[in-house]
Amino acid sequence: MGLQRDFAFLHCADLHLDSPFRGVRSYSPAIAGMLQDAVFKSFERVVDLALRERVDFVLLSGDLYDSADRSLSAQLALRRQLLRLSQAGIFVYMVHGNHDPLSGDRAKLSLPERVFQFKGEVEVRPLYGKNNALIGHIAGYSYPTGDERGNVAIQMAKALESRKGFNVALLHCNVGGMEGHENYAPCSIEDLRDSSVDYWALGHIHRPMILSCENPLVVYPGTIQGRSVRETGPRGCYLVTVSAQGFISPIFYPTDKIRWWEETLDISSVEEEQVLMDALENLRGKYRKEAEGRGIMLRVTLTGNTSLYRRLGRDEFMETLIRELNREEEALSDFVWIEAIQNKTCPDYAIENLRKTQTFVGDFLREMDTVRSQIHDNETLFALMDEGLGNGKWRRGDLEPYLQTLEREDIAQILEKAAIKGLDGLLKGENDPCVS
Repeated sequence: MGLQRDFAFLHCADLHLDSPFRGVRSYSPAIAGMLQDAVFKSFERVVDLALRERVDFVLLSGDLYDSADRSLSAQLALRRQLLRLSQAGIFVYMVHGNHDPLSGDRAKLSLPERVFQFKGEVEVRPLYGKNNALIGHIAGYSYPTGDERGNVAIQMAKALESRKGFNVALLHCNVGGMEGHENYAPCSIEDLRDSSVDYWALGHIHRPMILSCENPLVVYPGTIQGRSVRETGPRGCYLVTVSAQGFISPIFYPTDKIRWWEETLDISSVEEEQVLMDALENLRGKYRKEAEGRGIMLRVTLTGNTSLYRRLGRDEFMETLIRELNREEEALSDFVWIEAIQNKTCPDYAIENLRKTQTFVGDFLREMDTVRSQIHDNETLFALMDEGLGNGKWRRGDLEPYLQTLEREDIAQILEKAAIKGLDGLLKGENDPCVS
């Protein structure tokens, strides 16, 4: 049987079927339900694309489910879509990652024909295309448990040495220790390049990216559906074509049903609540126009020096504002839901002028500048708190574990907010000549 090099395939990862969306559910069960359904709809769109493009095979690079103990509904939903692919003569190769390891609880459901699930050890299978044509070989590895710390990539590269045809490696891993993701199955980009693999089909990193464009192609497709404000922008999969000459061309296709976005709105010139609401409605209109029928989850950050600063700082005011803005949105298929409004505005004070004055207010601002310059990480923060509050007295209850999770940017934001709160308290009700 000859080896074929003129074919196409889809590569996707991190489906996270049955994601609970707990945070969203707390303020809108209806929107949370739409989001949960969107994950399934997005995978259905992946399969629709595979059928429309008549691809040879589909690659699923782990975290098919959101948890090790996957629900029966999620398993049945996945099987339905796999069956559609199988009935169309499309092969599927899939692995499991840290969220859905082989050790997790699962129903005893048979896999459709032409669907191959890799075991908890590196193995190599023939790679088939249309009409059972042999294309090459594929190495894959499913996590036996949720904590894989070995360099599996090196094992896969060795397993594919001297294999003829188009070679694919299917792996859920972290290349180069990317921040924000656990360092599972760690490896370097050099480990991947120093191999006879043509296409590394990776999963685990949730944003789409191509780490290497040739010799070999190294691709993270990201999630098929954004699940939080940390996953903004288009989400989907890669359609990859391979020419008879061996040229590999990946094209990203969005499959998300609902899209997350973040937007910053400067309200320096806004002095009335109605003007603020109008500005937010105009922002909503912009995203609805560009959404192409999708639902939009929008987080807005307000910035600028404004006379509305004190009003925005009241929890009741912000909650009411969000509720009123979202009042009619749940009934729309192309909703633009204001997920949160973050207040990063400042009082409309001439802070730079105040900082220069030889007053208590000026002393306070300069002291806060000194404190901020001294805190570079958690340890310097802890040392300063020990000095100011008494050694170790604050290290009680849940405070220390919470502070341990803070990054430098978080600490800087908290200190900035504290400085503004303190300044606002000092100046409240005073007719200071330096206040503009």
